Amino acid sequence: MRMIDPHLHLDRMKGKDVETLSIAGVEGAVLPTPHMLQWMVSAETLLRMWRMFLDFEVKHSESLGIKVFVTLSVPFYGLDTESVAEALRLMPEYLDHPSIVGLGEIGMDAGIADEEKLFRAQLAIAKEHNKPVIVHTPTPLEPQAVDVCRQIIKVLESERFPMDKVVFDHTGKESLQDRLDTGAMVGLSLCYDKLRPEDAAEIVAEYPEYRSQLLVNSEFGYAGEGYFSVPRSVLSMRRLGLKRDVIEGVTWDNPKRFFDLDID
Repeated sequence: MRMIDPHLHLDRMKGKDVETLSIAGVEGAVLPTPHMLQWMVSAETLLRMWRMFLDFEVKHSESLGIKVFVTLSVPFYGLDTESVAEALRLMPEYLDHPSIVGLGEIGMDAGIADEEKLFRAQLAIAKEHNKPVIVHTPTPLEPQAVDVCRQIIKVLESERFPMDKVVFDHTGKESLQDRLDTGAMVGLSLCYDKLRPEDAAEIVAEYPEYRSQLLVNSEFGYAGEGYFSVPRSVLSMRRLGLKRDVIEGVTWDNPKRFFDLDID
């Protein structure tokens, strides 16, 4: 089975694990800017991270068998007001880089005014530059998850942002239908505090009419072996009897199409 992991924090992985992930069948990945970095102290710190992604992570991962693409964002937390403004001002200078395929993670977690203001600012940049967005939503275990997800949808609608350029990541079962109803892509994040590989397989099996909207990603991973949760979800889908074209639809075709990835 061919796999692209469309939300994988490769910068947190050891080289040996990247190589093993390649051996497991993951051929491509999207590396997003994390939504929260406590050590982020200035706009230059963030720009250094972007450059590290583009100058090192892309080449390093490709040497280990995975073609990596990048999305940029200004994290919700970690920068002061002046640094946020500076980073937003400079972001468009990076968006023509061939490895950059969108903005992300952007979105909201607590649903407070500062988050919404930054979310709207980054949506405006994405819209101006015709880029898709990876939208962070609260962990499904958080009590505000459903309400903030609906708040995010309202912001997207009020900004008239095209839903066909949105992927809602960190999906929980309680908010799944709200996300699907928008027509946007829905990211099934297989992380220790989100979904299990088995959960993703069941959703793909139970929602055949929405399969063109589903993506499977590992984010930070599930339990101790989470970076391999996309291959594990493939195994779970096979155990449910799903056919190759269905499985590769959500693990290869959909992320390749949504992000318009230059990968054979």
